[in-house]
Amino acid sequence: MVLGYGVLDFSFFGHAFIPLIMVRDSQRRHGVGSAILRTLQSQCGAAKLFTSTNASNQPMKKLLGKFGFIESGYVENLDEGDPEIIFVKHYP
Repeated sequence: MVLGYGVLDFSFFGHAFIPLIMVRDSQRRHGVGSAILRTLQSQCGAAKLFTSTNASNQPMKKLLGKFGFIESGYVENLDEGDPEIIFVKHYP
């Protein structure tokens, strides 16, 4: 059974970007998202890692904060009334 998956690419203006992390509903809040994010970070190999989520997605925003991501900007008009927040994590 697949519990979740994530995608890492370099499509965001040539920077490392996580466009998607999906976790099976029954497995949320059990560490699956953290494990996926941790794995993607370890495979990144870049000085900066970007991702995004809707402003309304509190669980994802909390997860990103736990891993040291900070808000970097936002995009309006993708989902009406729910801006897309861009996050970044800098690596030394």
